Amino acid sequence: MILLLFFCSGATALIYEVVWSKYLALMFGSTIQAQTVVLAVFMGGLALGNRLIGSRSDVLSRPLVAYGYIEVLIGLYAFFFNHIYSVTDTVFVGVGSRIFERGLLLLGLKGVLSVGLLLLPTVLMGGTLPLLAAWLQKGSADPGRRSARFYSVNSLGAVFGAGLAGFLLVRELGMISTLQMTALANVIIGITAVALGRREIEVTDRVDLTQQIAPDASEPLSPRQLAWASGLVALTGGVSMSLEVVATRSLSLIFGASLQAFSIVLMAFILGIGVGSAFIASPRAGRLHKPSTTIRLLFSAAMCLGALVVGIEELTVFYAKARTGLAATEVGYFFHQILTAIISVLVLGLPAALLGSVLPLWMRLLAGSGPALGDRVGRLLTWNTLGAVAGVLLTGFVLMPTFGLRGAIGGLAVALGLLAALAAWLQQQPRSSMFALLLSGVLLWISVTGGEGWRHILGSGVFRLHTTDVSWNLMEQRQKFIEILFYEDASDATVSVETRKDKNPYNERVLRINGKPDASTRGDLSTQYLLAHLPMLARPESKQVFVLGFGSGITGGALLGHPIEQLTIAENCKPILKAGTLFEAWNRGVLTNARTRLCYEDGRTVLRLSPQQYDVIISEPSNPWLAGVGSVFSQEFYQIAARRLKDDGIMAQWFHIYETHDGIVSLVLRTFGSVFPFVEIWDSQEGDIILLGSKRAWKSSPELFRQVYGRERPRLDLEKIGLRTPESVFTRQVASQQTGFAIAGEGPVQSDAFPILEYAAPKAFYIGAFAQQLFLYDERTWQSGLASVGKKSILNSISDELLGAVFLDYTSSNRELLQFLTWRKKISQNMGGHDIYEGIPFLPSLFRSPDSFPAKAELPQNSSIEFTRLTEAQALIFSQPSRWREGVEAIEAILLTHARSIKKSATIDWLPGHFAALAAKTRFSRDDMEGSRNAITLGLQIDSKDAQLLYLQRVIDRVQSAKL
Repeated sequence: MILLLFFCSGATALIYEVVWSKYLALMFGSTIQAQTVVLAVFMGGLALGNRLIGSRSDVLSRPLVAYGYIEVLIGLYAFFFNHIYSVTDTVFVGVGSRIFERGLLLLGLKGVLSVGLLLLPTVLMGGTLPLLAAWLQKGSADPGRRSARFYSVNSLGAVFGAGLAGFLLVRELGMISTLQMTALANVIIGITAVALGRREIEVTDRVDLTQQIAPDASEPLSPRQLAWASGLVALTGGVSMSLEVVATRSLSLIFGASLQAFSIVLMAFILGIGVGSAFIASPRAGRLHKPSTTIRLLFSAAMCLGALVVGIEELTVFYAKARTGLAATEVGYFFHQILTAIISVLVLGLPAALLGSVLPLWMRLLAGSGPALGDRVGRLLTWNTLGAVAGVLLTGFVLMPTFGLRGAIGGLAVALGLLAALAAWLQQQPRSSMFALLLSGVLLWISVTGGEGWRHILGSGVFRLHTTDVSWNLMEQRQKFIEILFYEDASDATVSVETRKDKNPYNERVLRINGKPDASTRGDLSTQYLLAHLPMLARPESKQVFVLGFGSGITGGALLGHPIEQLTIAENCKPILKAGTLFEAWNRGVLTNARTRLCYEDGRTVLRLSPQQYDVIISEPSNPWLAGVGSVFSQEFYQIAARRLKDDGIMAQWFHIYETHDGIVSLVLRTFGSVFPFVEIWDSQEGDIILLGSKRAWKSSPELFRQVYGRERPRLDLEKIGLRTPESVFTRQVASQQTGFAIAGEGPVQSDAFPILEYAAPKAFYIGAFAQQLFLYDERTWQSGLASVGKKSILNSISDELLGAVFLDYTSSNRELLQFLTWRKKISQNMGGHDIYEGIPFLPSLFRSPDSFPAKAELPQNSSIEFTRLTEAQALIFSQPSRWREGVEAIEAILLTHARSIKKSATIDWLPGHFAALAAKTRFSRDDMEGSRNAITLGLQIDSKDAQLLYLQRVIDRVQSAKL
């Protein structure tokens, strides 16, 4: 029974670690310094608990009861954690805003507040195993083995907890409910343990006493050996955590850095520790319970890491081939998770099992060294945890930045080999010591030679491959055609800049962050320019501008072409800034410009703490399927940004429609619109959209845009992406303020408490679909009837030459629009084709003339009379605009008849919502608001949940309320 309780305790501890880490990332930001401080405080608290409680555990008469009380206290603290966090967050903002410019002081404040939040529960958690060890020694025939077994069971429980937190609980319950439910589980664990302890009911394992299993027959260890044991577990703890850091980073570059990938790798690591501990705790492994076993474990772990250094390319290509063999579906996504788990267990779980066996092995060896087992177990756990803290710090800030990922893994392998040699020498095994030294030399040679292949492998973004044919020489081909201009494995990211070696007329350079392309000098140029210029077109007189994320610096450089006073850029990854120097020809040396203020801090934290008010805030983070990025797409983030905007300020937000689905796009639009009631949506290039939002309406007109076109650099930028005139800017507008707010409708929003994107976006990324539903609400096509008179006039007069300049290179995310414009280009150049557009015969468009519509549609022979009449009416509206009223009234008459007889009708072969919306939009475009509302009401009587009709209803409500 106690084993089950300790399994559950391990699960709850990992849930707390995951959720509390999310909380503190929201408070302190996602910088590596803040994350390291939080991790160090968490593990330091565990070490302190190991020592403080462990040193007193043996004098307690009922340690099991004490264990139960500790579990109850942990649960009570966790239950009220959200309230404690809120108070601490208020303190952080109040104090942090005064020392914001002083980086070390701010980091110190984060450390102090982390201690205040995490010290109590982590100290309590650290005391649980020493208490159980003391309890076991009071009545167990083999307390050492059973202590190792409890350690194993607790680790396996942690695997279960990591899976629950990473895949289920936070996604379904949110962070607050997850904490409180887990807290209740902790209280139940504690109450049960107290009840069992008071009744002095022995743990299940004590029944084994009747089976007469003898304890370990090891001799008592000397003080020198005890000191060696403490040092050994400290070193293996340090190497283990270092291995987790570098292997997690390496595998995330192969699998993609999603929350789920990190969860799987973490589970594989802890699973290895649990399995290794279970093996050591097994009665059948008694012959291995001797100090010399340590040599074998260290030697084997060193060989595993050496194999990873040598075989990473084959492993990566294997993953790529296996991944492309899976279907791009939800079922395929599930099997992809299994694939990543198998690879993670092989790469990280196996060496973790070997290294994780050292601590429980010495727990067993120490059991024969007299009483006070709880104190000795606590001492070992303390040193092991302190070693782990040191390992994290050294790896993150020394090993990886200095030697890179490959060098760090190789260095850990060498360290393990040397440690094995030292252990063999101390145990007077010269042959083993020499063999371990020889292995260390080989591993060192492997580590310092080569390395270029690793850079190509880890920087390739293999997780984005969607081809079905992956060659075994994939990386060899990549090295043949791709030149790496910059590469750095930093503590927080792997950053590279690359270009092609073959014919590259544009000399395009691509910035990759953790393998994913995040900026380029050509493919992303339109989006990077428009992110800068669209908000300035909306507010040309802006003086204070904030940009979240540096990227290539092209957006920042474009902003400096305007007469702004200060450009504030928040970027927390130093290698990105270093890589920015390779883009100076395109970003105009933004980093060295006197008007640039660079904040090396998390962008969200800058906005929370800095009192500066901005005219424009631009957010260009990476894709939200990446772990941690969802926090800058949340409602709370937009509220923070809104407080930092001036009353008429503009918020600009990049988002993508590639490798996602319509539900996620709607979620982002809905969340953005929940804070900014006035919204415009722009189509910057294929796959990208830009949202503009404000607390107040603003003017969008060619007259206003001419102010920006009067500035030389912005004009040249816009001309470079085809926008040669102020009028041509509207070719990129999907939705104006009149309609943009209404698209998403009702539904969930992304919030800090419910981070939906972290769970939905990775699955959508894997499936790799292209969201298109947004463009059913595009004013250039389906919603052209809702466009303003001025916009219609502008776009109707755009020439074929200008349309080609806009959409030739950077195309559009609206594939139906592109299809039509391709047809129009062929017709204008006399390249053949029909004068009547047949792709989507009745696709409305502001670029389309009435004579390109068919006079009637070709329908299946078995079409109903209603459907035939409706399509005839539709053709009349589009092909003969002067007879629009005749067509609309015919549609409304059929809808009215159908609405009255709906209960008696059979299945219909036409869409009531489509035709009701057509009637409503046609009346709207003629300023007949009452008639438009009546058409919508009529359609909703037939289908009350039709998304387009509800959208139109929201638009009309806004228009009519504005007229009151």
